[in-house]
Order: sequence, then structure tokens, then C-alpha cells
Amino acid sequence: MVPHLQLVPQAAPLPAPAAPGLEPLDESAGFLGMGRSLTFPYPQWRDRDPYRTVFFDEGRGHPVVLVHGLGANATHFEHIAQGLVARHRVVGLDLVGCGWSRKPPIRYTVDVLRDHLISFLERRGIRRATLVGHSMGGTVVLATALARPGLVDSLVLICGAGVAPLPRYLRTAAPLGLRRALLYPFLRYGAGFILDNVFVDTPEQNRYVRWFRESAMRDAPGCPSLDDFVRVCTTLCVDLARRDFCAELPSLRVPVLGLWGDHDKLTALAPVLRQLGRIARVRTVVLPRTGHMPMVERPAETLFHLERFLRDPP
Repeated sequence: MVPHLQLVPQAAPLPAPAAPGLEPLDESAGFLGMGRSLTFPYPQWRDRDPYRTVFFDEGRGHPVVLVHGLGANATHFEHIAQGLVARHRVVGLDLVGCGWSRKPPIRYTVDVLRDHLISFLERRGIRRATLVGHSMGGTVVLATALARPGLVDSLVLICGAGVAPLPRYLRTAAPLGLRRALLYPFLRYGAGFILDNVFVDTPEQNRYVRWFRESAMRDAPGCPSLDDFVRVCTTLCVDLARRDFCAELPSLRVPVLGLWGDHDKLTALAPVLRQLGRIARVRTVVLPRTGHMPMVERPAETLFHLERFLRDPP
């Protein structure tokens, strides 16, 4: 039987503000939205900006900003963030429309998420940083580096979207398949099938995969997180399907790390490797027996290559 989303009670009310201009996100409440880790070790905050951005900001040193993928949130970087904070200022945010940041009724595009990231960096006083983008987050950090190169010291693309174009039939079919009437039931009852294709290891083989699946399959009664995700996807995924930065990649002058799983079923590896090779300062790493989320399935290996890149960029 294919598992479907588990319904759990809503969270308790948030505590009173503990810092000027910020409100704490009460991670002890038990439920903080579909896919949010209940074991995330750092305080999470809600900004009073227009998007009520939820984020964490830990450590000191060169800033490393973690940008999540579609339908994800900042806590998905939990197992590599813990290794980075000893030597770096590590910051992660929930992009607008995702996680526990606001989800206004707008047309979501890569440019909207890019502008949110830029405004967040400015509000946090981050003038130059390494941007780490996973999946959709790869598209967002690429768009940021091309629009505001002065903000970017280096780029890390973890199974990043936007590096190579999707096949024409997928770009054409996206507006038809991404309708609520089709997308909602598929995600509601097919979540287990989707997750089976994200990883190589099973939950029994890999405790990190088990940790991720347990959080990803959790929602409150009425599935409010899933409903929000579907609403955002109906416009954002159409824009994502049509975005690629092939023509702009050679203009990147910052060091780039491209880190992919060899069994990533969501991005075609061969075209990606060809496009990455057009970047002047690039290091490419392909992890064996790894799917679309290396920072979850292989956190130690991901952290090793990320720290090596930060110490010794190409």
C-alpha cells in the first residue's frame, strides 16, 4: 500500500518576541508544517519584513547561505549546517511561498524568489556570501549571481535546476499538468511513490532518508501545507520548467561547485555536466549511489566536498 500524508495536530501559539524586529519560531511545538524537521538544532526566527521570512542564522565567519528546493524549507540542510557552523556564519531561509514564510496570492516566478533572497541578504547585513542552492534553489542562486554579482563570492549547486534545459515536451506540458485538480490528489496520495524516486537508499538502510520521509509525510488536518504547496506550484513550476541559464553560464566569474547524485532522476546528468563545463572556474563532483538530495542522503560526503570547495575554490 502506498503511504499517504500523516495528519497531526496544529502547533501551539508562538511565544512572545525575544529580539528586536524578530519573533521566535517555536520549534518545540511539535508540528511546524509539512517537511519541517522536528530535530533542527538552531533557533528559527520570523522577520517582520513583507514576507515574514522564517530563517536561522548561526556561527561566525564567511557567510554561507543555504537556499532550499521546491516545496522545501531551511531545515532540510540540518545535517550539513551542523558541520559548517564551526567555521562559517551559516544562514538559511524559507523562500516566499515555502516553509513558514508568507505565501501571498501572487504569481510565483524565479524572479520573485530571487528578489526575496536579495532583500533578505540586505536585511541581514550580508554583503557577500557563498550561495548554496539545492534543486530549485540552484535556479534561484544562479539568478541572483547573474542579477547581483557583487553579492556572490562563490556558488554551490546541489542537483541544481536551471543548468540545462528540460526537454521541450516537459516545458510544453507543464501548464497542463500543473493544475490543482490533477496535482493535489497526486501529491496527497502519491507522496510515498515520489519519495521512493528521490533517494537510492531505503529508509531502513539510511537513517537520514528515514528522518526526511517522516517529516515530509506529515501535515495538519485539512492538509493546509499541501494546499499551499499546490497553489504555489501552479505558477512557479511553469516558470521553472521554462528557465535555463545555459547562455549565461560562461559569464559567471565566481568559483562554482556542481555537486550531483549519479542516480538523480529529476535532472539529467549528462547535459548538466556538459553545461557546467562551460563555466570558467568550476569543480564538478558526482556522488555514487546518490539521488536528488545529497545533503540528506549523503550528508558527510556533501559536507566534505563543500568544505573543501570553501577552503580551496577552483
